[in-house]
Amino acid sequence: MKKFFMTLAAVLCCAMAIEAQGLPKPSKMSPWLRGQYRQQQEAVKQSGGRLRTQGRPVMKYMLTLVESTDQAQSLREKGGVVVQDFGEGICAAFLPMDSLGVMEQSSTILRLEANKPATLHNDTSAVIIGADKVWNGQSQLPQAFTGKGVIAAVMDVGFDFTHPAFRNDDGTSRIKWFWDPTAPHANNDTFGMIYATPAEVLAARHSIDADVQNHGTHVLGSMAGNGLDGRYVGMAPEADIMGAYIPLGQVDDEWMDALREFLISHIMGFQNVKDAILQIDMYDTILLVELCKIFQQADAAGQPCVVNWSFGAPPDFYYDGTLYEQVFNRLVGPGRIVVASAGNEGGEKTYVEKDAYTPLEQDVYYYGYTDRFYMNLRADMSASDFRVGVTLRDAPDTLFFDTRDAIAAAQAGDTLVVEKPEVEMTVSADILANDKIAIKIMLMPLNDYAESITYEDGWMQTNGKILIEDPVEIQMMGASIQGETVAFSEENDENSRGCQKCTVGYPASMERIITVGAMHHRSQFTNIWGETNSSYPAGSQEGTLVSFSSCGPTLDGRVKPDVVAPGHNIISALNSFYRNNHDLQATRDETIPLMPYYKNVFGNDYAVWAMSGTSMSSPITAGIIALWLQAKPDLTPEDILGVIERTSHQPEPEFSGTDKNVYYGWGEIDAYAGLLDILGLGTSIPELSNHQPAGVKFRVAGRTLYIDGLEAAAVTIYDLSGRPVLKTICDNGSVSLSGFAAGVYAVQVGNLGSTLIRL
Repeated sequence: MKKFFMTLAAVLCCAMAIEAQGLPKPSKMSPWLRGQYRQQQEAVKQSGGRLRTQGRPVMKYMLTLVESTDQAQSLREKGGVVVQDFGEGICAAFLPMDSLGVMEQSSTILRLEANKPATLHNDTSAVIIGADKVWNGQSQLPQAFTGKGVIAAVMDVGFDFTHPAFRNDDGTSRIKWFWDPTAPHANNDTFGMIYATPAEVLAARHSIDADVQNHGTHVLGSMAGNGLDGRYVGMAPEADIMGAYIPLGQVDDEWMDALREFLISHIMGFQNVKDAILQIDMYDTILLVELCKIFQQADAAGQPCVVNWSFGAPPDFYYDGTLYEQVFNRLVGPGRIVVASAGNEGGEKTYVEKDAYTPLEQDVYYYGYTDRFYMNLRADMSASDFRVGVTLRDAPDTLFFDTRDAIAAAQAGDTLVVEKPEVEMTVSADILANDKIAIKIMLMPLNDYAESITYEDGWMQTNGKILIEDPVEIQMMGASIQGETVAFSEENDENSRGCQKCTVGYPASMERIITVGAMHHRSQFTNIWGETNSSYPAGSQEGTLVSFSSCGPTLDGRVKPDVVAPGHNIISALNSFYRNNHDLQATRDETIPLMPYYKNVFGNDYAVWAMSGTSMSSPITAGIIALWLQAKPDLTPEDILGVIERTSHQPEPEFSGTDKNVYYGWGEIDAYAGLLDILGLGTSIPELSNHQPAGVKFRVAGRTLYIDGLEAAAVTIYDLSGRPVLKTICDNGSVSLSGFAAGVYAVQVGNLGSTLIRL
């Protein structure tokens, strides 16, 4: 014990000494953007001057959030191009990477922010069942609410605008507006192409990436599609649709010519642009630009809007979305809702904590298609002096470094390199928000050792250990970068609710976004060949969380997800333009086994198929929220969360009657109970059931209510004030509503349940 306290005292003294010398100053750049700038500067240094290719100078532009006090004048002087003004000194602008260091020194620029790109949240190996409005055979959506008058918007990839799910009976498009920022544009006042009318959308036929992506078509079909031949109808089939194509990561060069023309037309006076080849990255900032424009269009139409985001990035100590969340919180509000998928990293242990009083010897597993493995540590700056040892399997030496040496290297604008014959380790340090310091470790196997862990197909896999004996509190995060993964467990956890903590990433971690996890409800369906297919082999059981669904808390301590919805083997629209590797036969081999239905409509063959992931549970939730917005158009994100808290049900008895938890949030969403809550009927009519009858279907024709499947029962009908307007016995399957005024009514059927109808 005496030795421990002596060691602790030594650590504190060293920490104070480092503090006296001065820790690396917090940068105006977000940590990830700072890292990109460092890479850029290192490349310039190694090239001996300005980057060139094919004899021409190269300029790299990145879409960045900027906070300034001079209306962005200083960034324009350095070749920046503003594409969206969010007000109060914050804008989105394309900035030349070479100028970031100079901009950071400007007294008028307060912050520069960008973060790594998101990925889609579908599990492409897990697909298969039939999920329509009755996703578990137990509940149906209320017929009185279909999303009519609400904007259902999806920001995604791989859109087929021609699919019948997004068309009216006469063939016209239900999609009112769509923005594809990478499509050829009409003029240089904007970038990309905005299709401003349903006719323009239908004429465009698809988003620019439709031959290689399926995701957006499926997601939009689940949220607001009207199905295929009356089957597999989405949650809000009468909502108006808007959308935007999101460039996830770096967009292919063949799509960039028009965007380059846009930038060049705005920076012709910038001296460095002459004869330059422009390279462009958009990453996460483009999402806010698109969201802003969608909400502006919805406002102009006078309609409430719910937007679905079925994408995200894994949690990361280096993510800093301070400006991002500030802008997001300005954009959402009454009648402006965003729903996001929680992520599919729940089965993988990528986060480990070490308390201050226990040494840590942690197994680490590295695998991927690159020769570099990344791992991050985070600690309080007051305890930022500790020693770390890292070893890889069969490598004879352990690589050690002291964090104070990494900090000293950072002060000098450099990184710390520790090298043995088998492995090279590069260590960098950065100041984070809330007085935290992050240490990024990169390991690169070398020489014969690298060859020993490389398989014939290029897949690299090895394991090792990380050792920290100093009495400091530390969090460790495995990283997923450029095709490699670092985890602290050898295998994914495929058990029910086996999800690992701190696997909800961003943007799902934001407070005012509705974050959705995925439920497992069915595991089989019959395809068009008559074959019964099984689902992705998740060990989860029906009625529980899917094993891949990400769990909280977030790295900043928020309890997420907020709610869960079906996300395992959901059937929705298939993009008819999609081609697997541009090969028709390969496409058929991929899609037909997962296809329960197809039909020739509007002179073309269309189909539905199945996918799984929180990508699928998120649009189901967003579609349900569209129904709620139809009932009350000015609902805020906080209102939505309140409805979810009051009306969702916990799938497992362990959580019944308890507070929000990091697995299910407030529980599984209930569309009908939520509507009753919003309309105030759940409290004003004690006799009204908060569930719909099983085995009974309701139809309204003229002023007659038909109740199919009902032999005889007492029926009471209430208006929205809670007043009973009709009590009768239904013994012939129909109830006359002669003399009823137009509007919404609640119908209680004996003890079987209730529903809402609209006349």
